[in-house]
Amino acid sequence: MAYSHATAVLALSVVFIAGACSSASSTSSSPQPFERITAQEAAKRVTQCGLGPVTTRYDAELQEDILTAADAKSATDEQLACADKSVGFYTLELPSKIQPRYDAIRETRLSGVFRAEARAWLAARKLIDKVPKYHDGVTDDVTFTRQIEGLCGPRAKGAFQSTFGFHALSPDWVKSLGMPPKQDEQDAMSCLLNATAVAGYKVGFIGNEYYKSK
Repeated sequence: MAYSHATAVLALSVVFIAGACSSASSTSSSPQPFERITAQEAAKRVTQCGLGPVTTRYDAELQEDILTAADAKSATDEQLACADKSVGFYTLELPSKIQPRYDAIRETRLSGVFRAEARAWLAARKLIDKVPKYHDGVTDDVTFTRQIEGLCGPRAKGAFQSTFGFHALSPDWVKSLGMPPKQDEQDAMSCLLNATAVAGYKVGFIGNEYYKSK
């Protein structure tokens, strides 16, 4: 399960990036976090960051292209930051000794970008001042998530109600969404992700293994 807002968005679908972020960009001049490029172009750019050859493969289970820099035995923070900006919305796999540093750099950058976009999205819909406050270890998760669901409308009801805890969107609720989602479904998901991002409440998604067992 991924527990950063940025990773959560990536884990579900690029469809929801458009819902959560591009709508806000129409009312904001902030730059888009992802440039639309092919996996091959992204691999070429990451290679130019000095991480060695980068290969691409399609993961049928995740339904996405994965980039791998298997020969990157060492890397500077500058090289990893370059890779983060070059890889676009694709996942980059690195050797285990380097991966955590890259993930931390990427999360830090994207968290700030998504939070700014989230504020713009909510402000455009006059919801920004209605986002409930959250203080980790103090605020009751049950109460907070019900307030978020209420803020985001009827289609958001039950989004956090599952056996996986209140920091994971309910797999059954996510599965109930269309693909591509209808407008009310996209608005509900965008609202949930944006409101929790602004509040600083970490949200994750359950992986595909759950759906295989259904």
